[in-house]
Amino acid sequence: MKKRNILNILMIATLLLLTATGVKAGEKKRTLTHEARKYTNVEKVNTAEEAQAQHLPQAYTGKGVVLGVIDSGIDYNHAAFRNPTDGKLRIVKVIDFSQKNKRVFSTEQEIMALTADKNDSHGTMTSSIAGGSDLGNSLQGMAPEADLILCGMGDYIGGENVNECIKEIFDYATSVGKPAVINISLGDNLGLHDGSDVTAIATAIQTGNGSKPGRAIIYATGNSASNWQSITRKFNSTSEELKTVLGSNTFPLVEEPTKPVTYDAYYSAYADDYQDFMIELKVVDTTNGMFCDWAEHVRDAKTGAVIPVIDLKKTAREIIKNLDGKDAVYYNWRLNYKMDEPKYRLALVVKAGNAGQTVKLMCDADENGEPCFDAPNWNNYDFAKAGYTKGNGDFNFGTDFCVDAAISVGAYVTRTDWTSYDGSSQSYSESRLTGKKQEIGEIADFSSYGIDDNGLAHPTVLAPGKGIIAAANNYDYTDYFIQGQPGVINKDKDLTTLCPGVIKFGRTNWYALSEGTSLASPMVAGIVALWMQANPNLTVDEIKQIMKETSINDEWTTNINKIPSHNKTQVGYGKIDCLAGLKKILNNTDIDVVTNDKQRHATPATMYSIDAPVYNMLGQQVDKSHKGLVIYKGHKYVNR
Repeated sequence: MKKRNILNILMIATLLLLTATGVKAGEKKRTLTHEARKYTNVEKVNTAEEAQAQHLPQAYTGKGVVLGVIDSGIDYNHAAFRNPTDGKLRIVKVIDFSQKNKRVFSTEQEIMALTADKNDSHGTMTSSIAGGSDLGNSLQGMAPEADLILCGMGDYIGGENVNECIKEIFDYATSVGKPAVINISLGDNLGLHDGSDVTAIATAIQTGNGSKPGRAIIYATGNSASNWQSITRKFNSTSEELKTVLGSNTFPLVEEPTKPVTYDAYYSAYADDYQDFMIELKVVDTTNGMFCDWAEHVRDAKTGAVIPVIDLKKTAREIIKNLDGKDAVYYNWRLNYKMDEPKYRLALVVKAGNAGQTVKLMCDADENGEPCFDAPNWNNYDFAKAGYTKGNGDFNFGTDFCVDAAISVGAYVTRTDWTSYDGSSQSYSESRLTGKKQEIGEIADFSSYGIDDNGLAHPTVLAPGKGIIAAANNYDYTDYFIQGQPGVINKDKDLTTLCPGVIKFGRTNWYALSEGTSLASPMVAGIVALWMQANPNLTVDEIKQIMKETSINDEWTTNINKIPSHNKTQVGYGKIDCLAGLKKILNNTDIDVVTNDKQRHATPATMYSIDAPVYNMLGQQVDKSHKGLVIYKGHKYVNR
């Protein structure tokens, strides 16, 4: 696909001032990691000994690179964000939205006086995975010596706030003359997937549409692949009809309902030509497939009041601007209702506005339930045989990375068993898709994927994202433990994912196990920080090319029968390989280990005699005219 002209994007950048797109955590919260570092080959580059064994000029730890994380639930004083020897804070700046208005803290004294932006562990985990310090527990992050900028969003995770954080991080990096990579494990699956999301626009602008040196933004694709939460249907004629049953709270809908369903979910729909189409909500009797009177069966979920018939044309239809600045018909609505009897459900009926039109349906939910599109077989009535459509995961991924300038990340499995804080053994249950436990190396069944409106495939690459142990927010556990003590207050709470902590710097620093592309994304961000240490001028376009050429492809990514979705798009370029990518950047297939020979004087002319790269003492590739101590062909020189 040809790239969008950057001028086209700049023309509608004014949307940044007019729209604040809601952003919800791209995370499957039921749950660095030693296993993840092993599978990504980060372990082979982080220490001098390992680097020497791999014929690298030096160890790569993210030193000299700014690593930003935009998230919610960050424990700013976790030991993972401090130097392991002296406790000095590695966070150079905190951007905090926990009190709605932006607050910026730049001194160690200011930051150490903070607690957390929210009592949640999501942001603490992502930040520690990307750049957590080595505390001797094998759980360090990918770039343990990067300069950290943590943006705690609290409950104010809106597009404009995210964009402010992006700008602050890159502006700081520019001011100190360092490259920067940002991780965003937040996202909204509902909306146009054409790059018109305000954060997608900001990503394109801030990275020069992927061509600006030393700037990259990494995104989590989301966790909806196994939830039947999307339908993409091309209509051959306007008489063709799509029908689907809406499910919520009893997901997956594999059994006949025994109690009235409650809906608390969000839905959206639009067509590929951005023109209008017919869309209706109806009540269906699951015993016979007949449509019923709305008012008799639909109630307000909170008050129980009768709900009048909902006309989506009047209540949900919007006209918004697409990336080209043209009007687009978009349907966006929330259901917060309950049915009066178990056998009744809501159904969606769609017809095209013109022949050849493709309509895209998506759904999402808050913490109270997981909605889906279904064609169940209940009460001896088979909805599939009656022409109803069951959803899939082909199009339920984030809207904020649908541009060339973004790098999107899916997840695979690197751990299936773990030990909780009390020493008890735990393990994952069976996959909802196959009924079997997922295996090490397999793509996580929840890992979102799809082709956006521009023809771009997501994810770009895969990283470990299931069975991940990372730093947890102490303030997330105040209801569980006596402050600073491992004594359980509420034994009804689920603590199976809480793992042993580290007592350091006068406090217990907890760790926990979780899963989601939210955790895979910061692994890629940390690895990109290591790559930027080697070459501070890397662009997004170059990073993607490196991923394409060096990612690992094995039975889990090449055998279509072993891909959970049976769709190659879910694989991306494969599993990121830090070492292979680093060697590609350094072009060091013929570079020997740096020797301890006496330093020699050299001139640029001397080094032009053999075409090989030159590095500074940070291991970054530099021009051959670079002054000072350099590494050339495995030897140290003083270049004058």
